[in-house]
Amino acid sequence: MPDFIPRNAPLEWASMFAAEWTRLAGGRADHEFLIDQGLTLVRVVGDRSPAEVARLHFENTPEPDQLARDFEADFTALAAELGIIRPGERLDQAHIDFAHGVAELCAAMGDTYGDTAHGPAGKHWGAMRGPV
Repeated sequence: MPDFIPRNAPLEWASMFAAEWTRLAGGRADHEFLIDQGLTLVRVVGDRSPAEVARLHFENTPEPDQLARDFEADFTALAAELGIIRPGERLDQAHIDFAHGVAELCAAMGDTYGDTAHGPAGKHWGAMRGPV
């Protein structure tokens, strides 16, 4: 076994890009989607700071407030509307996990739809919803 493990510089750059973008979004971002974005961007702007590129990318993302949307609040409002909880109550972690699981299943169905310019619809939706 070698004394060192060779670095994967593009992946490291993409990871730093994704971490900064996630920080800017207040933790509400799809890390896998951002790694994919970073691996694409590193080929073009990899000589620049990943934090700087993340900031520019975040600021120029269409509808950034949708990307940083609070889906747990949406799940809670829907649960109250359907009578699962009373208005003003909070969902327990099991209900939140279930709601995210259903959302993941829906996003997976959308992964087969999209175009080369915008990518799969499911990936886009997952990026808006955030990590599970």
